[in-house]
Amino acid sequence: MKKSLLNKIIVLSVLIVVVLTLDLVTKYVFDGMYEEGTGVSLGIFNLIVVHNHGAAWGIFSGNQVGLVILSLVFLAIFVWFYVKNKKKSWLLTVTFAFLCAGCLGNLYDRLVFGYVRDFIQFAFWQSFPVFNFADVFLTVGVVMFIIYLLIYAFKKEKKSLLADTVGKIVIEEPEIDAKGDKAKIDLKNAENSQNTEENNKSMLENNEFKIRNGTEENKTDDKNE
Repeated sequence: MKKSLLNKIIVLSVLIVVVLTLDLVTKYVFDGMYEEGTGVSLGIFNLIVVHNHGAAWGIFSGNQVGLVILSLVFLAIFVWFYVKNKKKSWLLTVTFAFLCAGCLGNLYDRLVFGYVRDFIQFAFWQSFPVFNFADVFLTVGVVMFIIYLLIYAFKKEKKSLLADTVGKIVIEEPEIDAKGDKAKIDLKNAENSQNTEENNKSMLENNEFKIRNGTEENKTDDKNE
């Protein structure tokens, strides 16, 4: 195994453990400190305990089996994409760690408690769903994944454009040379043909001149006789 790949796997494992631990410990602490629906205000955030039996905004409420299956499917897709990707960049490694840790944090709650323990609320936006650290890292992971896909698409397009340019230089230039050589050959043949015609014409004129001279000489000889 290459050293760079080993380093990425180590960082990936550490990040997943750290994020997952942060999520589960904070859930345990705040869920144990306050009753559901109660909490404390900390400036722009309210720490209020909520047991979410669905997903964000309470959608799919009560359908824990479906949400567990959905979490497992997403987790399998994350793993498959990372393993399949040959060029495991640091951006993709950190993104994968955040996505997996966030998914595992909420999956643990659903399997053990039948609901997700949320406790963070925006004080200035109380209609926004209450969330936890797993949700935070999932959101950050999704944003990072979109950035990764944009960078990957840009690099792929740039590489394709470079390949097309190189292909045109390598393939089309000889064709131009070949056409140029053919044009030169055609011009040379035309010049040779023109020279041949001129030589033939000159030879004909010389022959006619000789014939005339011969005829005139014969006439002169006849007169002299």
